Amino acid sequence: MHRKYAKQGLVVVSVSVDDLDDKETEGEVLKLLRQHKATFANFLMNEPPEDWQKKLKIDAVPAVFVFNRAGQIEQKYAEAPKHDEIEKLVEQLLRRK
Repeated sequence: MHRKYAKQGLVVVSVSVDDLDDKETEGEVLKLLRQHKATFANFLMNEPPEDWQKKLKIDAVPAVFVFNRAGQIEQKYAEAPKHDEIEKLVEQLLRRK
């Protein structure tokens, strides 16, 4: 989706909440990002689950947050986000100037 809509203003950021104390896990995360050619900003969060769950107001991952151009959360998908549904919302938001 990033490659498809970046020129229209879509900004994508990924955050991994995997346990980074395990260097093997960190390597797997980086390998996955490379495989998917994730050329957008990718962050590795190094916080205990109770901290990021409280901050993000989610109980589990994956989760997707879609922000509008004003930087406000337009929609939060906290359970098995559906790609088609997210893309439809992104298209609507990109049409807004």
